[in-house]
Amino acid sequence: MRVVTREVDLLARDLVRLLGDLAGLHAELAMHMRSKLDAIRRADADRIQSITAREAVLADKAAEREGLRRQITARMLKGLGREAAGPSGKPVTLAELAELFPEPRRSQLLVAAAGLRERVHEVDGLRRTLSLITNEMLAHLGEVLKVMCAGVGQDVYSRSGQRLSGGVAAVFEAMG
Repeated sequence: MRVVTREVDLLARDLVRLLGDLAGLHAELAMHMRSKLDAIRRADADRIQSITAREAVLADKAAEREGLRRQITARMLKGLGREAAGPSGKPVTLAELAELFPEPRRSQLLVAAAGLRERVHEVDGLRRTLSLITNEMLAHLGEVLKVMCAGVGQDVYSRSGQRLSGGVAAVFEAMG
């Protein structure tokens, strides 16, 4: 095990806090995604739009924090005399990074990483569900529009008695 300098230990402490912040952002994002599912069930377009705007703000904030996480991780690895990539050429995982620290910092990093991983999986599952629902809704609305734009599907006659093919769709507002 390598000796951890005070600077690297402080970076690890900051990383633990940052991972907690990221987990919180993802938890809030998951909450909004569940609310969006409810709004979709209720066909509440205004609420869907509001939630989507809040999700965009949270996603931007999470992306910003992720960039900071990468910077801190790179500085930690440099301070430990390690490369950003592991022996296999893949980036060093948080679990691999945590193994370079003595207790209690190792456990703090592992717990924070596990909490974030759990939230990211939750958000990913909700994202897949929302994507599936949205794609099905778009396919359904596409079929409705195709039927509406195709007209009545039978030949009709004009006022002058001439035959016209494919009549005009008779669309009326059904909502009051």
